[in-house]
Amino acid sequence: MIIYGDIETFSLLNLKECGAYVYATNPSTGLHFFCYAVDDDEVQVWRPGDPVPTPFTAAAVEHNSYSWWNWSFERNIYAEILVPRHGFAPIPLENQDCAQRRALANAYPAELGLCCEALGLPYRKDPEARKAMLRLAQPKKHKYKTAEAREQDLALLLRRCVSDVESLRACYLHPRMSPLSADERPILLLDAKVNSHGVRLNVPFVEAGRMLAVAERNAVNVRLSELTSGVVTSVFQRDRILAAVNASGHSMTKLSKRVVAATLAHKPEDYVRELLVLRQRGALNSALKFKKMLAHADPVEQRLHDVLRYYGAHTGRWSSIGPQVHNMSRNDAEFPASLIDAVLAGDRDELARWGNPLTVLAGLVRAALCAADGHKLYWGDFAAIESRVLAWIAGEEWKIAAFREYDASGDERLHPYRQIAARMLHKDVLNISKGERQKGKFCELACGFGGSVGAWRGIIEDPRSDAERRFSAKCSWRTFAICSRP
Repeated sequence: MIIYGDIETFSLLNLKECGAYVYATNPSTGLHFFCYAVDDDEVQVWRPGDPVPTPFTAAAVEHNSYSWWNWSFERNIYAEILVPRHGFAPIPLENQDCAQRRALANAYPAELGLCCEALGLPYRKDPEARKAMLRLAQPKKHKYKTAEAREQDLALLLRRCVSDVESLRACYLHPRMSPLSADERPILLLDAKVNSHGVRLNVPFVEAGRMLAVAERNAVNVRLSELTSGVVTSVFQRDRILAAVNASGHSMTKLSKRVVAATLAHKPEDYVRELLVLRQRGALNSALKFKKMLAHADPVEQRLHDVLRYYGAHTGRWSSIGPQVHNMSRNDAEFPASLIDAVLAGDRDELARWGNPLTVLAGLVRAALCAADGHKLYWGDFAAIESRVLAWIAGEEWKIAAFREYDASGDERLHPYRQIAARMLHKDVLNISKGERQKGKFCELACGFGGSVGAWRGIIEDPRSDAERRFSAKCSWRTFAICSRP
């Protein structure tokens, strides 16, 4: 038998702010009801205080299969609340499946309602039921004026929960929703185990980094207020900053890195220059990244759980949930490891010796992940996987040969990204820095898959005009790719 389930909860915590594991393990988190269906039967409703349903007893869980839409949430709620508080039997991981991952593997949306729409199924999310769910999810935040109003919301929420089970089942069984292959299913289970184990967060470093980032941004905001006589008090007051700049004769419509850099390149008057430099200096999101990491960390074990999602992209690659552990800035500026100690000591002046303290913090952010005591932390990566597969599909034998030579020698100077960057920048390959090597990589990814300026802009901020980038990036890359063939 296949059992399909959906759980509606409430808590003092906000799920989006802290993630599924911290949410599920918090004592304030509880259940409104649990809806489930066995095979094609009608949806059943379980409420706290009811007997454990037969499909969730010890005699049943070993023999049935259980499907959730997003098992990062439901598996945690089931294991941390239904099992210890309400006597449900633990379900072996091998007997569980995630319909959302199946949808992603078949290039369908991760959101249940959108997936139903894409599959042509008749189920749609009720916006009023969603509002009721949000009100009931945080009872301390939303106070009902009457018991009748709360009961009306509970009725809407129950209808939503029943519909979600029906939608989940319809998606899971749809003929276009092929299950993961025999090779991929073990990876899905391994991914779940890795996520449950989590990765240790270097909490002292993250806390110190957040304090430094907040202090630095506060200092920038104070100077902004002084400079504008109190009109602009935060680097994030986009419209006020634009108005202040344009009042001096400019016509800026955006404050993106590219537009700000282009405006500064034209050497504006001192007032505008300082205003935009302060915006550049303070708008980095280092503090927000540190804050999100701390919010998602288990307060007891200091670990990040369930922050990876297998098949986050249709190719099968992982993506991040919550803290973007796949998008942590590289240390391309090659800041020394000693600066980690400076962060821990709160030594802002030492960071400032190497540039904008917020930029330096961003370059050190990978130190946020660490090994537990007595262990070592390893990382793995499919090196240049997109470039290698692209060359294989396109029959670019010269590039495949270049990768073989690089792999055999381990000589970084022979890496195709470095060779591409050297050609693009008209420099000797021996003088290509790590940051410049990345430009070769970015151009390979942007242009190699049929992209142009739009793809390049989506990967990297570049102050040059579209015409300049189109010529120097796309044309240089294509000239190198074609002319470098033997």
